[in-house]
Order: sequence, then structure tokens, then C-alpha cells
Amino acid sequence: MSDNTTTARGQERRIDAKAFLSIIRPQNCIIGGLTVVAGVAMAYRVNPVGPIPSYLFLFIFGYMTYFFVAAGGNVVNDIYDIEVDKINRPHRALPSGRMTVNQAWVYVGVLSALGVLFAWLNGTFGTLIVVFFESAGYTYAAKVKALGIAGNLMVAFSFAFGVIYGSFIYAERVEAYSIPVPSLLFFITAFMILQARETIKGAEDVEGDALRNVRTIARVYGYRAAAATQAVLNLIGVLCYFLIWQLGYASYDLAYLLLLCLGSIVIIAAAVAPITGPRNKKRLVIGSTLDKVGALIGLIAFVIISFYEIV
Repeated sequence: MSDNTTTARGQERRIDAKAFLSIIRPQNCIIGGLTVVAGVAMAYRVNPVGPIPSYLFLFIFGYMTYFFVAAGGNVVNDIYDIEVDKINRPHRALPSGRMTVNQAWVYVGVLSALGVLFAWLNGTFGTLIVVFFESAGYTYAAKVKALGIAGNLMVAFSFAFGVIYGSFIYAERVEAYSIPVPSLLFFITAFMILQARETIKGAEDVEGDALRNVRTIARVYGYRAAAATQAVLNLIGVLCYFLIWQLGYASYDLAYLLLLCLGSIVIIAAAVAPITGPRNKKRLVIGSTLDKVGALIGLIAFVIISFYEIV
């Protein structure tokens, strides 16, 4: 056996724990799981059946389902993006060589199985939804992402759908199949803001996206069109978020109003930054970062109003 073969097999067996952690984007999975928690809480608040503590495992299993499904999707995404990431993000686990593709696929299988397991613990129909989304996520990474705009829509939808999934698994448990209006409004809010962020990231990654001919708005229609599109999407998100309050689903407590205003100001700033410099890398990064921060603030506020008066 040659020394090269032995070295290659040794590298295949090596496990970098930090790589396995970083590739799943744990911070995104942790934050995203809160959308499911908020969805369950809002559904209970609108249609309370029994004491809220009786749904403790619904919250826990729903959260874990989202975490593992999102984690698996992130790994699949990096597998198919390895060549692009060698240019755009060479520090990531796969392009840096800290994890092999074979290791990544095994990891995907484990994460996906855990996601389905926790979904099954909450109900049959919820499990079917999870299996569908895992399949859709893999299709996105393999095929749809190259379409750019359609791929961005799927990313935004996958994250925002957590609140709908949370409301659905509660509805399945109490056999009252309806999604609360505030959950729908927050879904639209999250979808618009995340789609705006994906649009900005498309402008950031034009060079790397050219390798796979990813047809983002920035590559097809130009930087100015991408900047204008993300601004409109962000403003629609802010408007829908205010509707939750205007329609009486949120409290008038000062703490919530401060979060509402702070989140809205951050998102508006995210909308403005790329417009002032559509080709300026720094302003694009500022815009995408502010979108992420604003979405987090908005999610925290929505979790608060979802649990308001039920705990």
C-alpha cells in the first residue's frame, strides 16, 4: 500500500469536531427553532385547549425537529456549494479540508433521521411535512439553487415556515386545523426579510456564483435592481409586522413597543444601506447583517407576544 493511499485514508477517518459544529450553522438553527416555539404558543393563545404545561413536549420536540432539519439542510447546501465556497467562503469546513464530503453525507443522514424522529413524536401529519421539507431542501441544494431567484425563495420560505409548522403541530394535537392570523403575518414578515437578505447576499457573491451560473437578481438584472428589490421586500416585512400590532394581537406594553420600533428601524436601515452603494461590498455586508439582526429582534418580540397572557 502506497504512502499516499494510507495518508488519504487517514484523512478520511479524521474527525474535526469544530468542523462538524460549524457546518450546521448552530446559531441559525438555535434561533430558527424559536419560530416553531412561537408558532405553537400563538396557536394555543388563539385557541387554548387545556393547560399550557400539557404541551411542554410539543414545544421541545418541535424545536428539536427544526434544529436537526435545518442543520441537515445546511450541510447539504455546503456539499453542493463546495466549489463556490472555495472562492466566496474558503474558511468553511468542506473547502478548507477540515471535513470530507463522505463525512458530510453521513452527517446529513444522521441529522435528517433525528429530525424525522422528533417530528414523529409530535404527530403523523407533522412528520410528513418534515419529510417533504427535507426532500425539498436537498433538491434546492442540488438543482434549484442554481436558478438563483427560485433558490432564494426556497431558503426564505424554509426558515419562515417554522412558525406555520409550530401552529400546525398544535392544530394536529387539538384536532382544530387552522393557522392563526398573527402566525401568517409573521410568516410573511420573516419570509420578506429573509428574501431581502438572500437578495443582498446574491449581490455579495456575484463572483463565486458565476462558477455555477447561479441566476440571482444581481447577476441577471444588475446590482441596482437587487438593491431596489431588497428594499421593497424589507419594507413589506415591516408593514406586515406592524399589522400584528394594529390588528390587536400584540400588547401595548412599553417593552414590546420598544422591540417593535427597534426591529423596524434596523430593517429599514438594512433596506437603505445597499441602495446607497449597490456595488459597495461593505454596504452590502452591512445590509445583510442588519437584516439578520432585525429579524432576530422581531422574532424575540413575536415570541414574547405569543406567550403573552398564557404563562
